[in-house]
Amino acid sequence: MKHLLMLHGWGFHSAVFETLREQLSGDFVVEMLDRPGYGGKVDQSADSLSDNNAPSRLTSPTLVLGWSLGGLAALQLALEQPDLVTGVVLLAATPCFVNRGDWQQGMDKATFEGFRKQVMENPVTAMQQFVRLNAAIKPDRQTRAKLNVLSDQVSSDALIAGLGELENTDLRDVIKKITVPVLLLHAVDDRVVPVAASHWLQQHLADAHLFELQTGGHAFFLQQASEVASQIRGFQ
Repeated sequence: MKHLLMLHGWGFHSAVFETLREQLSGDFVVEMLDRPGYGGKVDQSADSLSDNNAPSRLTSPTLVLGWSLGGLAALQLALEQPDLVTGVVLLAATPCFVNRGDWQQGMDKATFEGFRKQVMENPVTAMQQFVRLNAAIKPDRQTRAKLNVLSDQVSSDALIAGLGELENTDLRDVIKKITVPVLLLHAVDDRVVPVAASHWLQQHLADAHLFELQTGGHAFFLQQASEVASQIRGFQ
């Protein structure tokens, strides 16, 4: 059976994939990896957090799925181990999270800085705001309830480390080196990562297919796990 590695995004540990894992467990051997400081991984040493974006080295051919921040890690893994990464599935991903002079498909710099300040000063309020942004524009109580629970299981140090990674990572110059097949899944109503980021990735990756969902927000795979699973099965 094929192997599937799932890499979660900022603010929520790997249990965010549980419904999707259940949908795919008959087709893949699924591994859900937690970053340090997420979901009970309490190692808060400087070394562990400075290497926060690096998943374990692959030992067998693997399809790598990454959501948002996890998408950056998935792309980096495809660059580092192209012989073992059979393909990449990107959920609401971007090569560059924060806007720059030559990049406007991300989050406004001032908005990002304001949010980081809020995370440092009042992380509970910041995460409540982030949960609302991750859910679809039309209120979805079940999704928001699940994200609220998951967001309580991340350390403040891990949140700050992840924000640094989001601010500093820019993969645009190396994206064309990725030659494995890539499936891009993105909701049009995403308020965290604009769908324009996936349009850019489709145009600049060597072998990429984009499937847009009309609703679901940044965490669209919670509401639409069946559709997402179907797309992944058809991809590999």
